[in-house]
Formats: sequence, C-alpha cells, structure tokens
Amino acid sequence: MDRDLLLLVGLVFLPLAFVALVSAWADRRRPWAALILLAIGLGLAGWAHLTHPGGGYDWRTLPHIAAETVARYWPR
Repeated sequence: MDRDLLLLVGLVFLPLAFVALVSAWADRRRPWAALILLAIGLGLAGWAHLTHPGGGYDWRTLPHIAAETVARYWPR
C-alpha cells in the first residue's frame, strides 16, 4: 500500500479517536474505541513517517500530499 495513503488514513483516525474519547468521557464509559482508534492512527501515521524514503514527511507539504493522493486514487 502507498505510504502517503497510509499517512492520510492514520491522520483521519486521530480526530475520530478524540471524538470517541470525549464521547466516552461524557457517558462515563471506558474509552476502548478511542484507544483502539488512537493506536491504529498513530501506528499508520508513524509507520508511514518512519519508512518514508526522504527521511519523513514535512508538515507543510501535507495539503499537497493529500491532494496528490486523492487525485491518484479517485476514479476519473
């Protein structure tokens, strides 16, 4: 799988983890779903960052990476 795609999927999971954490906190439940989403998001984004051939991603290039990856996988 493409590293850029894994980075973007991991970065999508992180806000979902935050929402699940706040929901669990408001309902006074244990945040298992939030912890799982956080682990998956950090794992995917971290692996993509650490195995990037250029030595990692620069946060200023994320909009360009997102647009390029969506254009690559979006059917024409």
